[in-house]
Amino acid sequence: RRGIGLSRGRTLGILVASGSAAVSTLLITIIAARSLVRDGDAGPYASFIVFWSLLFGVYGVVNGLQNETTRAVNPHGPGRAADSGVPVLLAALVLSTATAALVALAGPWWGPRLVPDSMPHVVWLVAAGLVLYGLHQTGLGAASGLNDWPSFSWLMILDAAARLGLVMAAALAGTGLLGTEAACVLASLAWVVLLVPTRRGRRVLGAHADVGWGRFVRNCLLSMVSSTSTAIPITAFPTIIKLTAPHEDAGLLAGTITAISLTRSPIMIPLQAFQGVLITTIADARASRRLATVARILGILLGVGLVLALAVAGAGPWLIRTIYGPQYAPSPLLLGLLTLAAVSMASLVLTGASTIALNNHRAYTLGWILTAVAAVLLLRLPPLGVSPRAVLALGLAPLIGICIHLCAIVRASTGKP
Repeated sequence: RRGIGLSRGRTLGILVASGSAAVSTLLITIIAARSLVRDGDAGPYASFIVFWSLLFGVYGVVNGLQNETTRAVNPHGPGRAADSGVPVLLAALVLSTATAALVALAGPWWGPRLVPDSMPHVVWLVAAGLVLYGLHQTGLGAASGLNDWPSFSWLMILDAAARLGLVMAAALAGTGLLGTEAACVLASLAWVVLLVPTRRGRRVLGAHADVGWGRFVRNCLLSMVSSTSTAIPITAFPTIIKLTAPHEDAGLLAGTITAISLTRSPIMIPLQAFQGVLITTIADARASRRLATVARILGILLGVGLVLALAVAGAGPWLIRTIYGPQYAPSPLLLGLLTLAAVSMASLVLTGASTIALNNHRAYTLGWILTAVAAVLLLRLPPLGVSPRAVLALGLAPLIGICIHLCAIVRASTGKP
């Protein structure tokens, strides 16, 4: 297939990589639950889960670097010129550092509200991790844009393995909450080990965009704004729950957040791993086939989600009690509904990646911003408990963004402005 170069073996590599990320996330939460809960006190584990959400929510800000880098270095993209544009890694370093500085300056506000047990160290941990992860995401974007799927897969595998290994080491050493948090951040150095020593890795790191500094930074900022709104209902969602329910029981909060994480990981992590593939595929497809391609993938996603919802509702409560402990006992109905809500969110990720492939940053950003606003508003519905509010926010809010993205895809497919 023209411009894609994604063989069956490379597809399998990406599946293995995304699977390793999902397994790593699951095992990290289990290790944290077992090592941080003492004498039935779920407080430290609840603090870690909120930190985990906060960290990857902040990381979500720089996720926009991956999507824009994928588009900008794609040799088959529309209007692609020679490699005379900005070096993407250098631009990512500037943008990530500036973002980290803003996060650190705001630390005195968010730190005491979200993770008071880890202050003040957590502010510097999150800021340092953001710079490292921004470069990691840029490497992923360059690898997928250059169709270097082996590097893409190994970057994901190494990142997940490093995070799991360091968290496990922190648990065995008995370093407590702060040590576990530091382990999660240090894992973002893994890209250096893979990319710097090899010729293939240096090619990824040396990739150039198809535009100069001004245009690339503008596109990245637009993509980062939209990825920030993407992070709110996805990775940062437990943090928003904490902010909207500051006095919620620690055990109930930890149980709800754990249920959300477990029900969305089997769908969201593989889909997010394939975003680069989706963007490249849609960008290379004929205009008349783009809508049909998106519709076909949405249909597959819905079918897989329905099967997963039934399976999770049946086996989920027993698995959570067995793995995490008897203090966590979500109902089958809650787990099934959260899985369907994850399908709704995953569909928004798919349609969003499609609009990025069409270089329609405005529709992408608008869809995610309105979704984020709707999710926060639904989380504040006063008569309902934290779990029903979470289901409504995760399930209904994405429908707004999906409609906006699909309208943009239809207009592009029919040649309308």
